[in-house]
Amino acid sequence: MSARAHRPGPLLVLVPLLASCGAREGGTTSLRVLHWAGDVEITAEQRIADLFAQRHPDVRVVVESAVTGYDEKLLTSIASGSPPDVFLLDGPDIPTLLDRGLVLDLTPYLARAGYDPSRVHPQVLESFRRDGRLYALPKDFTPMVLYLNLGAFQRAGVEPPGTEGWSWSNFVSASRLLTSDDDGDGRVDVYAIDFPRSLYQWIPWVWSAGADILSPDGRKATGWLDSERTVDVFRFLTGLVTEERVTPGVQFLETGDPAREARFATGGQAMLLSGHWTLQLLTSNMAADELRIGIAPIPHREGSENTTVLYASGWAVPANAPNRRLSVELAAFLASEEAQRIRASTRLGIPAFTDVAAGVAAEDPTGVERAFLAEAERGRASWGATVRDFYEVEELAFRVMDRYLLRGDALDDAAREVAGDIDRVLAR
Repeated sequence: MSARAHRPGPLLVLVPLLASCGAREGGTTSLRVLHWAGDVEITAEQRIADLFAQRHPDVRVVVESAVTGYDEKLLTSIASGSPPDVFLLDGPDIPTLLDRGLVLDLTPYLARAGYDPSRVHPQVLESFRRDGRLYALPKDFTPMVLYLNLGAFQRAGVEPPGTEGWSWSNFVSASRLLTSDDDGDGRVDVYAIDFPRSLYQWIPWVWSAGADILSPDGRKATGWLDSERTVDVFRFLTGLVTEERVTPGVQFLETGDPAREARFATGGQAMLLSGHWTLQLLTSNMAADELRIGIAPIPHREGSENTTVLYASGWAVPANAPNRRLSVELAAFLASEEAQRIRASTRLGIPAFTDVAAGVAAEDPTGVERAFLAEAERGRASWGATVRDFYEVEELAFRVMDRYLLRGDALDDAAREVAGDIDRVLAR
């Protein structure tokens, strides 16, 4: 599960699918897989693809990666008449591609391909289903969690939260103790947590307060984003900056916080809001015994239940793939148990098959994987998996806290005006 799962950005399909690839070269069928893998992940994906090719002597599989500009590369290949034979379908792109009929329904081919969807984590599988049809085979997934730097907790004399996590009040009390000026120079040396500016970070706080940003059918923000309970979440989170001063502050609001993982790994931050993909970044620190981590639920409002968000990606086939049989077989292999076990070594995501994920967790002596699985049980799919053009909703929703922190607007007013703007997007 790469970090792309939470990126805002459009996937605008400008032209219909033309001819696909699956080209033959001297009697060999060449299949292309399009992905957004980075260096570590692309090595694992090519290894998996090579295994498929070894079992199909007349097939060559090329894994192409677009770490940046993935949507543009996909669109260019579609426009040129050579879309990939298999591509990785990101959660926020699901509504757009499915609504336009550009993705093959894989349901009729599952049995022949040897793929058993009952093995998949139920909430993850539902992200790729519409009206009983399955449009992608889940690769892996992650819940958003609270990473704990256990060394920072120990130095501050703070007991980590239990499996049920902290209430808001307990979280604030602990954050005050975890934030410290160790050398007495008047500047904070250890922050409690990074500020959750982005929707992918703060949406589970809203859900864990018994609130939401959209109506249950996903068609309206007014009455939800600007509800008293949701505005209370914005007030609580911005208070971490303005009143408690337990985060690095507003200087990161516009650009994000590029130093947050490094600050966490080196003890300059006690907690980190992130997904499973961050484990890969922390692996070297953990292996060198420089970092001990724990995993905890997103803090919840008193009286509400912990709820987190699940981000997932899956292997899809273009609707007019010329070599449909081979493309489906390749997608099924990329999502197979064997592939998931290889991919698990990257530590970028949780395997989509529940039994494989349980096996990986059982082999992890740190208990981190077991904690991730426990948090996944509290999860629900992102709104982006069901609401078309959700990236626009994300961009607008950012403005609520920004307007308060950067311009001094009242949170109630900002939420009400942004909710109206989102309603106009949803009504298109």
